[in-house]
Parts: sequence; structure tokens; C-alpha cells
Amino acid sequence: MKLLISNQYGAIVMALMPFLYGMLLSHPIWQHFFLLLAWFSLYLMTYPFLNLFKGRNLALYRKWTMIYASACFIFVIPALWYNWKILYFAILFIPLSFVSIYFVKQKDERALLNDLNAIIIFAIAGMAAYYFAENQFDQRIWWVAALPSLFFIGVTLYVKSVLRERKNPYYLIVSILYHTVCVMIFMPFQQFSLALAFVIPLTRAIILPTKKLSTKQVGLAEMAISLIFFIQLLIATL
Repeated sequence: MKLLISNQYGAIVMALMPFLYGMLLSHPIWQHFFLLLAWFSLYLMTYPFLNLFKGRNLALYRKWTMIYASACFIFVIPALWYNWKILYFAILFIPLSFVSIYFVKQKDERALLNDLNAIIIFAIAGMAAYYFAENQFDQRIWWVAALPSLFFIGVTLYVKSVLRERKNPYYLIVSILYHTVCVMIFMPFQQFSLALAFVIPLTRAIILPTKKLSTKQVGLAEMAISLIFFIQLLIATL
């Protein structure tokens, strides 16, 4: 049976990076494996679930929503047995899911606000992965939420500047300015390793829009840059 998944593979990276960062920034435990499977199942469920609101192929999307929801329920049981308080983070997904539903009904899933909404959801998942083992809110849990989110906002602006809004110079200017700020904000605090992590994304935001890249080439480049950023982020903060 072939899985029903979205072809937005970059979104999978965005879903997994904050979780893995939160897990590694805390102390990884074996129960994290089940929490990861539960989170990934929940993420996969969003594709057929949101498509239910488009009113087409309802039987197919209903079927896969139930499959992924059931997998999430099974995988989350061992995680909840270890730390049931992560349910508080899951509750935050509820109002954010209504935002996603709204943009689906408006047939405007690629709206910037909808992208930001997804980034917030991924940040909360990362915070849950950190809290799962640490069982406390401290300075690091906010790093888990903020640092990948800063990167993903930059990715969103860059992708719009080269694909979805390539004829709009506003997005290119905002993308370059945003990436520049991401490098500069860490300098006064002498967080040079964190500043360095954003240098390659900044370079990409300046140079690649001048090239005529296909959608596939943009995607492959983003996969590589995301991996490099994640490694640099771990080096800077672990």
C-alpha cells in the first residue's frame, strides 16, 4: 500500500528539524522514538485531513486521516506513559489548526501567514520534544522554538522570491534584509557561531535568485542548506 503524503518534501524537513533539535538539546531517551513516530504520524495526517475541506475525494482523504490518526494514537501511548504533560503542547495545535483550515477554505494555502502558522506549529513540536525529557521550561526551550523558526522564516521568504513571487521584487529585498538581520542580531552578544550558521542562508538568498533554477533545483539546494544549517546549529548550541 502506497502512503498518501504531500509532495512538499521541504515541509517534512521543517517538521522534523525543530523536533530533532529539541530532542538533542535535552538528553535523548528511548521514549523519544515513540514521540517522534507520533509527531510524524500527526504531521502526515495533516495532508489528508486538510484536503477534506476541499470537498473532493472525501473517501480517500477520510481513510488516510484515520490511518495516520490511529498510528499517532498507538505511538503516543508509550510517550504519554513517560510524560503526559506534553499534552499541554498538543492543545496549542488546536487553534492553529483552525488557521490552516481557514486558508484551505480560502484556497490560499501558500499565503505567508499560513506559512508562519505552520512554522509556529513546528516550533511547538520542538519545544515538546525538549520538555519531554527535561520536564522544565528554561532558556534552552526558547532556543528550540526561536532558532529553527528564524531559519524557516528565511526559507519561506527566499522560496517566494525565487518561485511563487519571483516577479515581485519586494520579496527579494525583504528576503535579503531578513537574512542579513539574522546574521547581525547575534554579533552584539558575541554569538559568532550562531551568526555563522545564518551566513550560508544569507549567501543563498543573495546569489541564487540571480540564477534560473527549476523548482527541483531550488528544493535540492534547500535540503542541502537545511542540513548544513542544522549541523552548524548543533555545533553552536550543544
